[in-house]
Amino acid sequence: MVSENVQPEISLQTKAYGDKTPKIVVYVETNDVNPVNVIDYYMGSNTSNMFVDIVELFAANIHVDDNGDPCIYFNDKLAPVMDAPETYIEPIQNAGIKVVLSVLGDWQHMGVASMSDSQATKFAKILAYIVNTYNLDGIGFDDEYADYSSVVSGSYGNVIEKLRAELGSNKLITVFDYGYTSQISSSQGALIDYAYTNFSYWNTSSTISGMTSDRWAPSAYNLGSSYSSTRRSYITSYASDAADGGYGAIMLFNLRTYSDVSPLPVFNAIASGAFNSTVSRVSGGGNRTRAEAGEGVTITYDDI
Repeated sequence: MVSENVQPEISLQTKAYGDKTPKIVVYVETNDVNPVNVIDYYMGSNTSNMFVDIVELFAANIHVDDNGDPCIYFNDKLAPVMDAPETYIEPIQNAGIKVVLSVLGDWQHMGVASMSDSQATKFAKILAYIVNTYNLDGIGFDDEYADYSSVVSGSYGNVIEKLRAELGSNKLITVFDYGYTSQISSSQGALIDYAYTNFSYWNTSSTISGMTSDRWAPSAYNLGSSYSSTRRSYITSYASDAADGGYGAIMLFNLRTYSDVSPLPVFNAIASGAFNSTVSRVSGGGNRTRAEAGEGVTITYDDI
């Protein structure tokens, strides 16, 4: 492992996203962290050689509109990020990193597992509208916090199928393997680009039918922790196994600013095992602040 700004002897010259496996996925808590911080971490000696491949903006909420149908809510922290793409989204994309909006429930008895066919259609159109309006690279699903009073058989997979039809093949659909993912059929699971294990160091099994290893992240790590040296050695070993096994991604969540919790120990543990390389940060990087809270924004089917 090398410290920041030190040029390593071993350098893996690879471009971001397109030709690196496993992909590195980072969830960013937009409530308090600027997602652009991800572009300050690079592999090898080339500062344009991004370590991160996909950013998941965490998160938009699934709410219920006046008609009882699902809608999307950007809270007062996320809305300023979405409303300033030139500040918070485009710099990430210009660095070669995909930007995905994660959506999850919000204690309103509505989520991806409780939608009728009509509601799934409307919801998919809302999500496609958001992707196109904000020039995002896709949508990520996380079936948490919905507080279901009832579920609809096959709803989750139906939402994915309808969204894929709306987005086409050039946008990403990702799934955090949590909640009612067993509702997803094998044909619907084949429509998912990447799925991530549920907070596990190493889990090669997914509850999503049709999920193949080249689209699966068998490991997930909390960037709010630097981990002990012993645990980082495990991370290196599992990252090596992920690369050797042809797994599609490694998922990381809870990115903090560098001055709060440096992600470099975890980044380097992964880079060593998966890519035989190292990660550095640009001088002073990783400490971007973000806008103050604004007003929440609701997007309904009637709005589109």
